[in-house]
Amino acid sequence: MRRLVLVSMLVALPPTHAQTVPRGTVYCCTDNGHQVCGDVLPPQCFGKSYREMSPQGTVRRTVEAPLSPEQLAKREAEERARRAEVARQRAEMRRNQSLLETYSSVADIDTRRDRAVESVELELRQAEARQAQLMKKRSGLLREAEFFQKRPMPPNLAAALRESDSELAAQSSIIEAKRRDIEAIRSRYEQDRSRYIALTEPRPFPR
Repeated sequence: MRRLVLVSMLVALPPTHAQTVPRGTVYCCTDNGHQVCGDVLPPQCFGKSYREMSPQGTVRRTVEAPLSPEQLAKREAEERARRAEVARQRAEMRRNQSLLETYSSVADIDTRRDRAVESVELELRQAEARQAQLMKKRSGLLREAEFFQKRPMPPNLAAALRESDSELAAQSSIIEAKRRDIEAIRSRYEQDRSRYIALTEPRPFPR
């Protein structure tokens, strides 16, 4: 009798899979303006966007059509551009933060600029003084060379003139480099100055 009751209870319980497995899915897509559906994906839906629906007509999921090579390339290009823009914005934020941590005020920027320029200007004056010495030395060599216009110049004098020309060319390069350094310093600090003002000055509220 007890076995009969147990069997009756088991028969009354619904199957376990009936509680977990959803009912049948219908696949639908639009083909040439007409809706095509089936309990498996119809051939007309291959390569197109389609919907997975319940028998009652509720859309469970929409599957987008696969991208063409051109669309895929465009999406990848857009994604690369998006990542590049995000990286640019992050780098700009880091630069701004570093700028605010480096300087305490606009006057601080001006002081550091003047100090950096003064240091290079000192090196420039030293290079120009050395250039003047070399030019004076070369003038003496040229006066000495005037005595040998009609006869061969001594090898040591010719070598001294060549060395003098080489030293003057090198010194000219140093002077030009120092002048470029000064301009670069002024430009860099001017950029820092403008950016610092933009980051720290209060902006007026729009009316």
